[in-house]
Amino acid sequence: MPIELSEKLEKQGYHLLGRRGAYKACQWQKKALLHDVSCYKERFYGIQSHRCLQMTPVVDKCTQSCEFCWRVTPADIGVSWNQVDVSETDVVPVNELMDAVLMANLRSLGGYNPKAGASVPENKYNEARDPKHVAISLAGEPTLHPLISDLIDEVHHRGMTSFLVTNGTLPSVLSTMSLPTQLYVTLAAPDESTYKTLCKPGVKDGWNRILKSQEILRSLSTRTVNRLTMVSNRNMYDAREYSKLIEMGEPDFIEVKGYMFLGSSRGRLDKNNAPSHREIRAFSEKLAALTGYYVLDEQVESRVVLLSRSKQIKKL
Repeated sequence: MPIELSEKLEKQGYHLLGRRGAYKACQWQKKALLHDVSCYKERFYGIQSHRCLQMTPVVDKCTQSCEFCWRVTPADIGVSWNQVDVSETDVVPVNELMDAVLMANLRSLGGYNPKAGASVPENKYNEARDPKHVAISLAGEPTLHPLISDLIDEVHHRGMTSFLVTNGTLPSVLSTMSLPTQLYVTLAAPDESTYKTLCKPGVKDGWNRILKSQEILRSLSTRTVNRLTMVSNRNMYDAREYSKLIEMGEPDFIEVKGYMFLGSSRGRLDKNNAPSHREIRAFSEKLAALTGYYVLDEQVESRVVLLSRSKQIKKL
């Protein structure tokens, strides 16, 4: 990992773990502890925000350089590196990685100890120190990790549930890996032209790979989601084409999520590219009419709307 990248990540609050893993305390964990408010993952699926960790096994690796991503890309810091190749010798054993993630969580909770004066309920603080969910997302493309199945197995072996978010460019991994509790495949474009412009793939045939991942998605025996990241004036159009992609994968859920003006994306986009929740809601209703999914819930602060194939959601 280039020193310029590691320094930038540390300034942004990342805990760098092993050779290329990373943890970062989620703002929703802090809000849940201090103000008793929760992330949409708790509202939609039952994941308790104060007991949820966000991490990545490959913070410096991704098959895309999406304009809307908060991740640091080579263009952001003027340094190039190999972004797509990872071997087993490049990573630490998954048990060591998870030990480091849990330790990073404990360190980040140091300022929330009620015995040291923090205005946090003691039972909630203790629960946060014993997390029950791992969001394998944060930054980078997790399916590039050569031991991703082992990592998912390790999370489950420790009695935790898992969400994994992928951009869908590695369908061969999706078809063979251990399945997380809930699997997300991001759809960030309605067509190949928009995809190439917005997502800037670093692999050949990226669009066709995503189509293949959508075909695989319908066959997987786990909870599945298509995450649509909506960027005003970039990809927030042609709901019919998005609906065709969704119908290929037949996911259990669709999350229509507005781009937020955060992280390194602020150097590529501007505030006008962040849609309002009203716009997200309107686009979601178009998708519902086209796909037959139900609009079940929403969280205004996160600018996200949940669509579901069924009217009832089993909470985790």
